[in-house]
Amino acid sequence: MPQDALMLKYLCEELNTVFSGGKINRIVEPNVDQTVFTVFNGKKTYKLLIDVNPSMPRISVTEREGESPLTAPNFCMLLRKHLLNATIDKIAIVPFDRIVKIDITPSSEYFDDKPKVLFVELMGRYSNIILTEDGKILGGNRGINMFDNGIRPLIVGKEYVFPPTNNKLIYSDEKIIGLLEKAEDYGAEEYGNYLASVVSGLSVLTAKEIVERYIESGKDVKNAKDFFIFLNGFIEKTEPQPNVVKNNGEIKDICAFNYKTIDGEREYFNSLYTAEDVFFTEKSKEKEYRGLKDRLNAICNTNLKKQKKKLSSLKTKEKDGQKAEENRLKGELIIANIYKIKRGDKEITVDNYYDGTTLKIELDERLSPAENSQAYYKKYNKQKRTLDAVGPQIAEAENQCAYIESLLSFISFCDDKEDLIEIKKELETVGFIKSFVQSKTKKTATAQYRAYSVEGYTVKVGRNNAENDKLCFSAKPTDLWLHAKEYHSSHVIIENDNGVIPDKVLKVGAEICAYYSAGRDGGKVEIAYTERKNVKKPPKSPLGFFIYNSYKSVLVSPDKHENLLKGLFNAHK
Repeated sequence: MPQDALMLKYLCEELNTVFSGGKINRIVEPNVDQTVFTVFNGKKTYKLLIDVNPSMPRISVTEREGESPLTAPNFCMLLRKHLLNATIDKIAIVPFDRIVKIDITPSSEYFDDKPKVLFVELMGRYSNIILTEDGKILGGNRGINMFDNGIRPLIVGKEYVFPPTNNKLIYSDEKIIGLLEKAEDYGAEEYGNYLASVVSGLSVLTAKEIVERYIESGKDVKNAKDFFIFLNGFIEKTEPQPNVVKNNGEIKDICAFNYKTIDGEREYFNSLYTAEDVFFTEKSKEKEYRGLKDRLNAICNTNLKKQKKKLSSLKTKEKDGQKAEENRLKGELIIANIYKIKRGDKEITVDNYYDGTTLKIELDERLSPAENSQAYYKKYNKQKRTLDAVGPQIAEAENQCAYIESLLSFISFCDDKEDLIEIKKELETVGFIKSFVQSKTKKTATAQYRAYSVEGYTVKVGRNNAENDKLCFSAKPTDLWLHAKEYHSSHVIIENDNGVIPDKVLKVGAEICAYYSAGRDGGKVEIAYTERKNVKKPPKSPLGFFIYNSYKSVLVSPDKHENLLKGLFNAHK
């Protein structure tokens, strides 16, 4: 559910218990959205996280503060100036909205003992952190010295005013009864939407949950006064039951209590801030994973487009170069018929004594017959040189296209951010991404592979082209090498210490190889296998490119076999 005022009400009660009376020992700003306060409450040190990222705004307790920049941002310096060694007096929700008010008393040793108030506005794209003194703005995380949303001034030295309510009312305001009477003809779905539109700080999901619970109690929403009493009782008396909602083991939502309108498996927590930390950490990882994946795909597609454009240009040159023999023939026939040509002729038709046909040859009227012949020979020689040069360039461009397509396949195989980081390193190695590593003495991270245990045999699977190279080079000549036939895929090595690999082990290895192949969504995949000694890497070939012979193949269905995965291991023994 969105972090609405009801969730913040429970959360602020917990945060106040943890941080009230605590001293702020450290303030960092890991990125433009996050601010982390390290607070000692007399018993234990906690970290208060404030995140105003528009997609995931929150205030919570965290165990991580992230890597801080070398130079602290201006707002971080402002907070340090006023709040270091200060005491947190109280954390409470501003009734009843998505704004948290933190009352702070600065340390007198800094000659600044005026109370400060930190307002944390958790309002989607309008989220902000604003520090005030005597009701006036000292500074903010973003959007300071401007009119927020074109309405309220957020200017240093001016009075702090709350964001506009858009005519919404606090749930306890009896004027809501009159508004609810206008919605007597609405169904439950419409009624929930309407309730969220008139009550401040209430999300649509929470509003629909309240309506659902009211109807389940056997009452009619047409009785606006009775529903108003129920609404107030629900908000003020419902006991929190912090939980995260999962579907097939994947975290989908977070709830302050059991929402009957939200389906899924539930994992319960002792505190809402703990549940939030689990939920947002998972969502942050997912966001980083998606962002990095999209970026790597964009980089590869851009380079693939360049290579295809280059290949098209080269093939045009090749097609033009294939006319070289025609120009050589014309030069030869002009010499053979030079006695028939006069300066100023624009063309001549001659017999082609090679095939018995006639051939019309265009002439430059400004040139002599001999010079026309030389012009055709000159064009022939140029086209011949182009043809000789363009062949290897076409082969190289085709190899590059195949290599980039393999990268795109490996990106699609990646299940987590760590796999994508390995692809990123490969892109840095080949120059698709600029590497910012300055030290030449810095050691390159050892490539790793996925390792499976199958019937006592170790099955190794590369996660990208660089790992495929190192994995193959580290394999013994008798180890079994597997690759999807006619598809980009991970290289798979089955260690062979016993002479003969059982069919079951081969089948599992082939199924894993099929899963990590570009053909896994098309049904069964043909997997080629052979001993490692039959696999060769041509000189100057791209990463992950090998040729093989004397192979056999097996047709299998893709299977990840995650239950057999042991983990990640170094590609070199």
